[in-house]
Amino acid sequence: MSTTDGHLSSPLVEKRSAAWGAVRVDHCRFGEGQLPEHSHPEHMLLLALSRCSGELSAAGGFRTRAQVRGGVCVVPSGQPFTARLGGDTECLAIYLDPALVARAARDAGDAGRRFEVVARSKPRDPVVSRVGLALLAEMREGAARDGVARLYAESLANVLAVHVLRHYTADGAEPRRFAGGLSGPTLRRVLSYIADNHERDLSLEDLAGEAAMSTFHFARQFKRATGTTPHQHLLKFRVERAKELLVESHLPLAEVGLRTGFSHQSHFTRLFRRYTGTTPLGYRSRARA
Repeated sequence: MSTTDGHLSSPLVEKRSAAWGAVRVDHCRFGEGQLPEHSHPEHMLLLALSRCSGELSAAGGFRTRAQVRGGVCVVPSGQPFTARLGGDTECLAIYLDPALVARAARDAGDAGRRFEVVARSKPRDPVVSRVGLALLAEMREGAARDGVARLYAESLANVLAVHVLRHYTADGAEPRRFAGGLSGPTLRRVLSYIADNHERDLSLEDLAGEAAMSTFHFARQFKRATGTTPHQHLLKFRVERAKELLVESHLPLAEVGLRTGFSHQSHFTRLFRRYTGTTPLGYRSRARA
């Protein structure tokens, strides 16, 4: 967690960060000590990755004490807070752009209502835990610059934005549910766009724009129409295209990975193995045997 002037007090032992569009994360380890009062421009969802002793207090009288592993604390955008840490603490801070939650609120179907994110803590929140650990895994794999990682993280951010709207606002708004799925022409247009741009750093907003929908509506309707999420479809498409290049060309493996949108060789190999059960080299060798 960073202060408003970008400096951290002495309790910080280690920090790793990653960002994907409207969501960013800080993976932090702290020792005993005090964090000075500070705030963030984003909504902060703090996930305890270990037992956290101490106390977090925010302006307005909000206060939460020791958290068990898996505990979650939400601090709204711009709300000053401070923390006193009683010992070794590991946490993941997830920062959501307020505009993302505002778009989720608009998708709730009542533009006249105001939705205020409020400071709140829970001993467990399975949705925040699952999304947080998925983002942490992406950061650890070093795939923050990969186009699939960005699309995946943005999809997870949408899930969090809707979750925050439902469970961490004064109104507890319930986003409206949409019936049906993408129409045939719209789905074909989106799939064609993915095919033509699969090597690019595609965002959820890019794909939703092709469908002339909000990102929230699009992600839900795409899965309903195809049975898979946009980022999963993009991954599968890239792997299928890579299989074609491995058989039909003599390009080096690294070049095949780059031409199919993978930012580095290890990520290409890992995902190719996940979907095919073999490495790119193994696939090429068997195909040419």
